[in-house]
Amino acid sequence: MTRRLVLSGLMLGAAVTSPAYAMDAFETDKGPLDYIGSVKFFPEAGALSAGWTVRIAEDDLDKISFALSSAFGTASVTGADVVDVTTELDERFGGAVRTYRIDLAPSVDGADRIVKFSYGGTLFPDEPPLPINTLDSDKIELTVDSFWFPFDARFDSDLTARVQVRLAGEWSAVGVGSVAPTAKGFHFVQAEPALDIAFSLLSNSEVVQADDYIIHDARSEPGTKLGELTGALEFCTAYLNGLAGPAGPLPQASIIVTDRPEGGYSRGTLIALTDIEDDDEEYLLQFICHELAHYWSKANAGGPENWINEGFADYLANMGVRDALGDTVFDARMARYTEQIEGHDLPPIWAAELTERPPYLIMYRAAPVALQHLEERMGREPFTAFMQRIMVDRVRTTPALLALLEEMAGAELRTWFETRLAD
Repeated sequence: MTRRLVLSGLMLGAAVTSPAYAMDAFETDKGPLDYIGSVKFFPEAGALSAGWTVRIAEDDLDKISFALSSAFGTASVTGADVVDVTTELDERFGGAVRTYRIDLAPSVDGADRIVKFSYGGTLFPDEPPLPINTLDSDKIELTVDSFWFPFDARFDSDLTARVQVRLAGEWSAVGVGSVAPTAKGFHFVQAEPALDIAFSLLSNSEVVQADDYIIHDARSEPGTKLGELTGALEFCTAYLNGLAGPAGPLPQASIIVTDRPEGGYSRGTLIALTDIEDDDEEYLLQFICHELAHYWSKANAGGPENWINEGFADYLANMGVRDALGDTVFDARMARYTEQIEGHDLPPIWAAELTERPPYLIMYRAAPVALQHLEERMGREPFTAFMQRIMVDRVRTTPALLALLEEMAGAELRTWFETRLAD
């Protein structure tokens, strides 16, 4: 049973067909991939059945591959633009993922191509590999890591999505985009292009709603530390909106608080928290500000540019901590960061020849320390203006970031920072 507190204002294994409702029924901008889906969940059995119409906007592609959980067996792949399909288990995932390689018919006058998937069955025959993925009678929380929907195997394409969710019983829903109840479930629209289709469904939660956020407290004993959490949300929203200027404001954030000891994450402004009972003010401020700052993350998360996403979100969060708790707390945090990377043989933060996603210590420690050093050289006000321009311009690549730095602070500082990143 969902409790709400307002602060302001089967066939198992049988797949449904691709959705019959009109593709143009929803006013959204399409991403490079646009998913129109119908998904029916069977929580007691840990199963789902799904049908998708995937619109491919890239008219120069002649082939595309999708990854889908092999727990569903072999999906049906059809469509007038599908010339040929080959499928095999992906060795990179130990047989847990099946890859579908699709030959596409040429685009006619730049028109989108369409691929349709249908499949169904139990998603997790064994224990879910990550605590952030759940399909049971209490909670349906699925991320791209579970490959519950066909995912572009390039791992760097943004998508938009419109999904009809069907399930029985009383549930609450939370998502990155808009979520509206229907007679048989929910209608979900994700109009902002993103890497994942992100929503969660909860059968037992306490809801706290305000103008800037909605909290779904799904813990067995809800309420603990909610005051501290709402304080962090209100501060971080105000701080980041003020810093972003014309790049803001943040949309309403959706927060899920869980009992699990690990496995926090964010998808845009949908943030899933671990149990916050033992978290102090500094931790909550840094974590919430970091996750909300990802609203402006636009770099490719699957490659070397991900240092921009994580490094800037982390340093923006530490700037927020400094604003809330003072220079002494900030200096101590950054000193701990420096200590944590000392003595490690780390690759560069960024160099033109890099092809791999940076390791944890680069993204979450070395990159914020490099930004601290840049702020010290630029001065606080010019650096703040530089961070705002990154948010306004939605900077995606390091060369674009360096060009922006040169525009705002000169060639000498750009050269210094590029060398600093490559150290």
